[in-house]
Amino acid sequence: MKSKLLIIGFLLSSSISPIFAQYQFNLMEDFLEIGAGNYFVHLDKEAEVKKTVLSVLKANRFPFQDLVFNKGKNLFFAGYYVNPSDDRFMYVVHAVRAREGYDLYFLYCMNTLTHHFEYVEGKDLYNLVYDPKINNSTVFTSFGATKVDEP
Repeated sequence: MKSKLLIIGFLLSSSISPIFAQYQFNLMEDFLEIGAGNYFVHLDKEAEVKKTVLSVLKANRFPFQDLVFNKGKNLFFAGYYVNPSDDRFMYVVHAVRAREGYDLYFLYCMNTLTHHFEYVEGKDLYNLVYDPKINNSTVFTSFGATKVDEP
């Protein structure tokens, strides 16, 4: 009897755990609200940011190609993925240098023109903008910021 309960418990936990691993991306369509399921983490080192980004992509089974991590830059990483099963939504990850370390954002939101933030690199001002007319990849891929032209 005890072994039957153990087997049933194992089967239930193994069948439920993939649902939790996929929840942030696959079931977001149930919450048609921008920002639902999004999260943020602060990390101290670039190596931690890279490891975290890659582990989230692997855990969610996102297909991805070569990603660009900008060593020592204020925008360390920016990438996006258009949901292939529902292109009304997209997933954006970006890491920006903070006072001490890096702020890493995971955002699942509507697939529309989105201005994320502006930042300074040297003397130049840049803004990170996601544009569905330009960024329409169905594999997780890097995207860069645009330099703001001075008037």
